[in-house]
Amino acid sequence: MINLRSWELSLCLALVLSASSTQAQQPELARRPEQTAKNRPPAPLKAPDKLDPAHAPNANSVYQALRLRTVNGEAFTVSHLSFQRDAAVFTLENGTVYLYGPVSGITTGAVFLGEGSLHLVPPNAIERRQLKNVMKTEVLDQHFTSAVFAFTDATAEELRKASTGTAAGSGNAAGQGEEMRTLFRHDLKYDLEARLLEDMPPQGSTQPAGGGFFLAEMKGPLFSKRLIYMVDPHGAIGVAPEEVALLTSSEGTYDIALGFPSESQRKLPRPANNIPFRVTQQTIDANIERNGKLTATAVTAITATQSGITVLPLELFPTLRVSGVWGPSGEALDFIQEDKLRDAGFAVLLQKPLKSGESIQLTTAYAGKDAVLDMGNDNYYLVARESWYPNMRGALGNYAFYGMTFHTPKTVEVVATGNRVSEKIEGKQQLSVWQSNTPLAVAGFNLGAFQTNTSERNKDLQVISYANTSLAENYEGLRNSGMAVGTLSTTGMLKRATSEGDAAIQIYTEFFGPLQYDHVSLTQQTACNYGQSWPTLVYLPICYFWDSTIQHQIGVLDGDPSYWKVVTAHEVAHQWWGQTVGFASYRDQWMSEGFADFSASIFLLETNKTDKEYRDFWALLHKRLLEKNAMGYRPVDVGPVTMGTLVSNTRTGDSVYTSLIYPKGAFILHMLEMQFYTPQYGEKPFQSAMQDFVNSYRNQPATTEDFKAVMERHMTASMDIDHNHKLDWFFNAYVYGTETPKYTITSDFDKKGDDTIAHFKLTQSKVSPEFAMPVPLYLELGDKRTIFLGHMPIKGSSTVDQTVNLGKLTAPPVRLVLNYNYDLLSE
Repeated sequence: MINLRSWELSLCLALVLSASSTQAQQPELARRPEQTAKNRPPAPLKAPDKLDPAHAPNANSVYQALRLRTVNGEAFTVSHLSFQRDAAVFTLENGTVYLYGPVSGITTGAVFLGEGSLHLVPPNAIERRQLKNVMKTEVLDQHFTSAVFAFTDATAEELRKASTGTAAGSGNAAGQGEEMRTLFRHDLKYDLEARLLEDMPPQGSTQPAGGGFFLAEMKGPLFSKRLIYMVDPHGAIGVAPEEVALLTSSEGTYDIALGFPSESQRKLPRPANNIPFRVTQQTIDANIERNGKLTATAVTAITATQSGITVLPLELFPTLRVSGVWGPSGEALDFIQEDKLRDAGFAVLLQKPLKSGESIQLTTAYAGKDAVLDMGNDNYYLVARESWYPNMRGALGNYAFYGMTFHTPKTVEVVATGNRVSEKIEGKQQLSVWQSNTPLAVAGFNLGAFQTNTSERNKDLQVISYANTSLAENYEGLRNSGMAVGTLSTTGMLKRATSEGDAAIQIYTEFFGPLQYDHVSLTQQTACNYGQSWPTLVYLPICYFWDSTIQHQIGVLDGDPSYWKVVTAHEVAHQWWGQTVGFASYRDQWMSEGFADFSASIFLLETNKTDKEYRDFWALLHKRLLEKNAMGYRPVDVGPVTMGTLVSNTRTGDSVYTSLIYPKGAFILHMLEMQFYTPQYGEKPFQSAMQDFVNSYRNQPATTEDFKAVMERHMTASMDIDHNHKLDWFFNAYVYGTETPKYTITSDFDKKGDDTIAHFKLTQSKVSPEFAMPVPLYLELGDKRTIFLGHMPIKGSSTVDQTVNLGKLTAPPVRLVLNYNYDLLSE
């Protein structure tokens, strides 16, 4: 028998997250961090006073030659040729190689016809599992009869050296090359030639091409899909910034079978930055007409992070057509932008290479429809949330200062990221100027004829809610449908939005620390099915602004009624997760979405008189993870959260990503919260750890390993079950793994004098021998209270049999229970 006081993990009694905590007086909000001189906004960028006549798009002669290249180079036979590109080994057993004609003296592609094979061993167990999910094998051995290669590395020379004799040209080889061109331009919408151009020597230069780009597109008689293997030092398709990808493509769609860092990156303790440049500042002048047409000029400051950069690939919405790009002195620059329905990626070509650390200013003029939609009655919908201006590709890891000027019809108000500097009417237009006071991960805006409501509780950080005064035309049919929906006005719910947003910020500030912003705008958007959060700017679905009677009438409560209770809380949480703290790649996005869902749970706990909605919320997340989808997969089983979007494919289903990342990410943080919890200090250790995380990665992207390191800095003694001050046991199981344990517990009680003696058996099953967990134990009492006892460590599939002196209790014990607060994700 173990006495309560001598139990290693300090079993003791404490009330668990009682509803009375919600009645306590809320503390004052902590003040936001002061602006440092380093982070104060710089002066707005200015376009050159005089601009040379603009160049036409796609006019660069080397780029044109790459677009027109054909399979008309040398042709020769090869036999038993093997070459390795990262984790893949290609073997050309017997056949003919047909080279593309050189561009600027450089060969950038080849076609192989014959018998060949691909042998690919994924570099770790997680990737082997992913390959099995997509292609039903952990090691890929694939026979092919044709392959089209594109490259800027030494592949051409390797092929030439392996020649066993010359061969005649082939119309079939040219046809294979044309098929591959169509695949990339029309289906994948990827400008392969622009990528090849990045590694070509500048025009007029005598230096050789330099680059490590390699691409193979393969077909075979047994292929149901095409195979695409890519190694790109700048980031491969679908998995950037990681450099290696394996894709399968068929009928206009593709699955990402694999994505992982290159061999050189895998050898590093932390992957090096492979993004060749970053955007540091943008000044944008945008005119939005009543029909939604956007005409804008963006002045962009760019700093190189690598030397030798001559091509700057940027993201711009395909229907926004560029009319000209200029350098810092007004000199016209070449640029790339193909047809809006094909590989329309925007890129700027510099006149001379940039050195690492060197900066340049670009001015881009562009215009087009469809990026902003006129929804009628002064309602507008910004489609191009991240790409209405020339932006970094994969923008949410790049923090920059933004200055924006908007010209709109005078009845239309703009609400944007950052702070409103001024607003005035000029003739028939409204002029609105905005400036970010801190670097932002992305810039955006909403616009409409708004009515507003402003919070009064805290002047240091205000919540301002905006709803349209008129209804968008696409919803007018509801008013004539015969349903009892009234006028469908959205302005009546403004106070609710403000109240929920204000409460969420109050709660999250206590948990995670203050924001750097002095306001957050909650704006109504015309879309009903989702919300989104940009820095200082939240887009809330229009259906949120209708009461439950209307929501019931139009059917939005049929699927997930809890969504409408937390959508504001979830999106406000993204002001911390995704904006203040960014995520480094798709592998880290689970923190943004999962932490926002976790934040919504504490919002429910702190704003309700009982914990019912809080517990119902966790029950729903648990159900989503363990319930099979239409494809027969439980989200919890398809892969770890660090696989990100890769878990969704044609076999597992498109929606499995959302069903995994959001709830499991929330559970991971909640489980850590409950591991940090102690009767003596309550939530304080967890809150300190989370505030350290926010302060350590404020206005910069964080990786999963960054988060783990911060948690380890603050971990309690009871969490150090391996006695190495590491949380490998937790992260390997729940973050990098897919194990879901099953627990059972039986208990009985005896009296020894005034003390209560508890005897229990705790069983952990369905886990590997290495799986370890300090399991939280609770005691249910006869007076309907449930109290936290402590953590019981258990490893592997095993049973712990213990007798514990609980001391003198104030009410008779009923039973020992597990997962009272959904402390563990388990069966």
